[in-house]
Amino acid sequence: MSDPLYDLFFAGEIMAGQDPERVRAAVGRMFGADDDTLARLFSGRPVKIKSAVDQETAIRYRVAFRDAGALVEVRPLAPDAPRAAPAPATGGTGETPMQLLPPRTGDLSDCVPTREAAPLPDISGITLAAEGSIIDASEPPPPARIDTGDLTLAPAATGTLEDCQRPPQPHPLPDISKLRLSDDD
Repeated sequence: MSDPLYDLFFAGEIMAGQDPERVRAAVGRMFGADDDTLARLFSGRPVKIKSAVDQETAIRYRVAFRDAGALVEVRPLAPDAPRAAPAPATGGTGETPMQLLPPRTGDLSDCVPTREAAPLPDISGITLAAEGSIIDASEPPPPARIDTGDLTLAPAATGTLEDCQRPPQPHPLPDISKLRLSDDD
C-alpha cells in the first residue's frame, strides 16, 4: 500500500493580523510570480498550486505559506484521481497518514509526526550508599612534602610588600637605523 497523496490549493486566504501587501509580496517571491499570476492567486477562488504530493512536501508548503502569512488548503487526493507522481514507499515504517484540520485554521499541530520515547534504562539494581560510607576504597595519594623550614613570620602590622613588587621592564626600542628622510621637492 502506498502513502496518501495530497493536492494543495490557495485562494488568497491571509492569516489574521497580517499585512495583505506584505503577504502578497512574500507569496509572489515564493513562486516568482508576476502581477497577473498574483491576481489569480489572490482572487478568492481556490487555485491548485501543487498536485499529488506526499505528506512531507505538503507540510513544507504549509509551513512556507504560514511563514509568509497565508493559508494553504491541503486536500487528500481522491483514490480514483490520476496521480501526477508515483507515491513514495513507506519503507515499512507504519506511519499513520496526515490528519487534516478544518480549512483556514493555520495550525500546524496536525503535521507533527508522533515519535515514541526511548525506553528508560533499567535502574532497579542501583542503590544509594549509607551516609558517611566510603565509596572509593582505593588508597589515597601520599601528602605532598613541601619544605617550609626557611620560612619565618614577621610580627603583625610590620613590613611592606614593596620587596614583592617587580619593577616594570622597559620595552626595547626598535632599530630605526635604516630609515632615511627623503627630499621631496
